[in-house]
Amino acid sequence: MTRRAFLGGTAAAATALWSPGVWTPARARALRATLAASVNPIGTTLEHTIVRSSATGYSRLVEGPGWPTVVRNDLGTAGPFAAANRTPIATVVHLTDVHIIDAQSPGRVEFLDELAGAYTAAFRPQELLTCQVQSSMVQRLNALARGPVLGQPFSCAVSTGDNIDNMQWNEMTWFIGLLDGGTVVPDSGAPGVYEGVQLNSWADTRYYHPEPGGTDVYRTGAGFPDVPGLLDAAIAPFGTPALQCYWYSTYGNHDGLIQGNLPTALALDDILTGAKKVTDRLPGQSDIAFVYEMFANPAGVRDGILDGTYPSRAVTADPTRRTAKTHEWVQAHLDSPAAPGPKGHGYTSDHLALPALYYDFAIVPGVLGVSLDTGGFNSGSIGQTQLDWIEATLQRAHSRYFDRAGNLVRTGHADQLVVLFSHFNVRSMNGALPDPLHPGERRYLGPELLEVFHRYPNIVAWVNGHHHVNQIEPLPDPTGRTHGFWDINTCSHVDWPEMARIIELADNHDGTLSIFCTMVEHAAPPAAPYDDTSVLGLASLSREFAANDPQSPLGERLGQAKDLNVELVLPAPFDLRDLGVVRVPTATPAFTG
Repeated sequence: MTRRAFLGGTAAAATALWSPGVWTPARARALRATLAASVNPIGTTLEHTIVRSSATGYSRLVEGPGWPTVVRNDLGTAGPFAAANRTPIATVVHLTDVHIIDAQSPGRVEFLDELAGAYTAAFRPQELLTCQVQSSMVQRLNALARGPVLGQPFSCAVSTGDNIDNMQWNEMTWFIGLLDGGTVVPDSGAPGVYEGVQLNSWADTRYYHPEPGGTDVYRTGAGFPDVPGLLDAAIAPFGTPALQCYWYSTYGNHDGLIQGNLPTALALDDILTGAKKVTDRLPGQSDIAFVYEMFANPAGVRDGILDGTYPSRAVTADPTRRTAKTHEWVQAHLDSPAAPGPKGHGYTSDHLALPALYYDFAIVPGVLGVSLDTGGFNSGSIGQTQLDWIEATLQRAHSRYFDRAGNLVRTGHADQLVVLFSHFNVRSMNGALPDPLHPGERRYLGPELLEVFHRYPNIVAWVNGHHHVNQIEPLPDPTGRTHGFWDINTCSHVDWPEMARIIELADNHDGTLSIFCTMVEHAAPPAAPYDDTSVLGLASLSREFAANDPQSPLGERLGQAKDLNVELVLPAPFDLRDLGVVRVPTATPAFTG
């Protein structure tokens, strides 16, 4: 019996309910079945996971058992021979919310961490180590090189927004450099000298001070350790390999807004690049009042920092901390070297003149990726101009679709499977700042956009981030005209559990297709010695700090079994033999739909 046939024959056992934190006989049986049916599971969460060693107190991390693949039939059910006969179509690496952070930037307002909502991540104990985490993830992906379930080489990787944290030019260059490979210098201000809130000399107990002698709430309240030399090691130059597959990026709110919330302004660039860092709001001023001043009167805040009205500390000025404008984001991608590629990473010279950053690309022949611009001023909505482009692009990938009135339209185009990529999804597209480049433009929120997508039957998945959680949900078409598609939301690299997701599309050769999703942890060991200042040692510390961050909802971010390693089944929107996928000889009845 082949491994795939074994999986097909034990589907009931493999999909038994289980919890990521509980080891049961059902989970053990499911994991054995999953591993037997997977071509390349080593190095993924199918093989093992990284877990906390204790449920309470500060916990070091240890290796735990793997997570089996759960079959989800919310949108369709594969036939009895699917597991034995399926063939791969495309394999995509999903990176998201990498949040490359210049933790020394005067533009960071860590004291707003006390403000609820969008600002609760203004400070993280691990935020100085984001470059090392991304390098560790690249190392893991290069070692895997292909999908764990079906074994097809990676078609591409897509990073779905919040690639950087503070809209800064230097963060952007680090992000691209970490994917292209070479030497990365995750430092700003005075070369080789850390100037930030985690210094003991700042004497602010709100922030974690890793050097011996520090006093802060992370040590006294959560048991965080001494890590001598961490600050210097974190900003030291290091070499990193290039990702060994094509990569693309979509735009997120942190890519196009300062701290993911604040539109750029000349006065704010003065703060970012200047020699004074604001350390607190005014005496008696609330956090929300400070935020309002930043929005309404950035020049006044800048002047107040310079004249000493606002509490501040001297730092070294650095022009590379300026905000990266839209055309600079495009140009940086165009200037990226030809390898690993592709040239421009989805952008062309035409995008230099465009106010929005959307594009389409071939994942493989017959599978179209559509990267949406939901970042910057567009955060939380899609404008009419972009929507018109989206519909025209989708129509070129469909032989038929439904118009706004519900009428079937035939196009004469060849059918392609479509995978959407964006930072926001239907749950988070619920508002936007006014866009000065399109002041009177009609804007569409998540539910309206979902209605549009449901008119195009070849969409099989919408892949996104923003929420920093693992969550997969079916999006059925309430009209019944199409089969619907899957919403795939993946956790971040900056918060626990610091994972990526591998997405494998497969033809089941029975009128259905399967989308396998497998979680991947970066290459750093579960617990490195505290004196290990290598890239992987620092990345290991980042994961450990994230797993002990007292304000992080760890279980919520991880998700449930149905959100982790899964097989998502849905009816094929057209005869997938038209894609040219080689059919494995079998007695399974041919597709006749």
